[in-house]
Amino acid sequence: MKEKQKISVLKAVILFGTATGYFFLLLFTLFPFLKSTISLNPSLYWFITGYFLFMPLFMYSVIMVRNEGNRSLKEILEALDLKKMSSKDWQYTVIATFFVFLFTGVIYGCSFLLNKYFGIELLNTTPWFMEGMQPFQGIEKLLLLVWLPMFFFNIVGEEILWRGYIQKRIHGKYIWLFCSFLWALFHIPFGFGIIILAIPALLIIPYIFQKRKNTLITIIIHGIYNGPIFVLIALGIIK
Repeated sequence: MKEKQKISVLKAVILFGTATGYFFLLLFTLFPFLKSTISLNPSLYWFITGYFLFMPLFMYSVIMVRNEGNRSLKEILEALDLKKMSSKDWQYTVIATFFVFLFTGVIYGCSFLLNKYFGIELLNTTPWFMEGMQPFQGIEKLLLLVWLPMFFFNIVGEEILWRGYIQKRIHGKYIWLFCSFLWALFHIPFGFGIIILAIPALLIIPYIFQKRKNTLITIIIHGIYNGPIFVLIALGIIK
């Protein structure tokens, strides 16, 4: 692997900020354009927008490590810290995933209790641009085949950019906390409630990456955290 370039804190802020701004741009241009011009299943408006959002994250990460001189697939994977999983890596993955779900449940439980006893509004766990989407019925379930590649670029694109490219190239004992904060900013378009609910993932995933230096771990955790829940909602198994 060629010598990796360092990334300054300022450049990290610019990269996260640009991605967040681009996210907003898509939601207020492409997303409403699709809704107003094409009659589709409501979920497809987000799926298509998601492709435009996450595929560039994936491609940018690969392009940047190639610009460092990494040309072969092996060099690109190493430059993004995509490594084989060791037994220790699997231990961290299982434990981290457990705590992400546990603390997410605690946060939602606290929100439920605050709503029940003090009338404080429940955390909104549905992004505003996904409201109105209904569980897939019959042949609509095949739309999950459209979602699946978008989900791949969502999880892998974010992780190789936020962790494998950016976080790897910034040095500092608490840089994981800095990257957690920037990652939370990227989720602003999803809504405040989702940011609060996702705090465990936003903190634990960057921390685990700093401990293990393996982006594959964070891809697995992130994927397990996001994917199965969406599928269960899409199929109407949970609400």
